[in-house]
Amino acid sequence: MMGAMSALQEIKAAAAILPATDRNELATWLSESEDVSKIRRERLMTEIQMGLDQIQRGEIAVLDMAATKRKARDHWDARRRS
Repeated sequence: MMGAMSALQEIKAAAAILPATDRNELATWLSESEDVSKIRRERLMTEIQMGLDQIQRGEIAVLDMAATKRKARDHWDARRRS
């Protein structure tokens, strides 16, 4: 026997059966929602604080931009070939 669906599961299930235009309108409404903006700001602040804490503990590394670019190029080249 399955348990009760969470509110999020219910919303996802309801959104899945909406016509595409209604799903688009729902997505737009959510993206403009002050509650969603607040959650995003809080998440961003948490991630920034985590990074600052890592710096404080000395958990940092020098950014090797050449290696990063090489890895990105290799990744995109592989995607183009497949």
